[in-house]
Amino acid sequence: MAFSLFRPSDSKRRTRGNRLIGKAWLIVIFVVLTGMNYAGTFVLPYIGQFAPYYQGALFIATIWNSVLLAAIWNKQGWARFFLAAFLLSFVAGQLICFPDILLHYPSLRGEGLNIVILLSCTNILAAVFLVLSLDIQWLSRPNND
Repeated sequence: MAFSLFRPSDSKRRTRGNRLIGKAWLIVIFVVLTGMNYAGTFVLPYIGQFAPYYQGALFIATIWNSVLLAAIWNKQGWARFFLAAFLLSFVAGQLICFPDILLHYPSLRGEGLNIVILLSCTNILAAVFLVLSLDIQWLSRPNND
């Protein structure tokens, strides 16, 4: 099966491959988001007194990513939009907090900032993919068995 982001929907005939591809994409999203949240912990030495807060935010983000991806896996359509909103709000929180951290800790401007930017871009791409992917949309509908 090919990648089906913008394939026209044919509601009369859906194959089992769509469900399998949707679940494969959910696994990929889970691994990438969890990996990026783990990579975010490498920023902790750079940000001094803000490290416990950022570590807590990454831990909470990992838990909620897992819970909402499990809800999508179990055909809860609302979870797809909640996860997209959660990922985008996490990025917004980083955009609000990091300018202040950059002023106090100039050592973050090197590799630490690159990790934070990569984490933000990954969250944005995952949110857009969750909303636009037809396989994940079809997987999250409760009536498709």
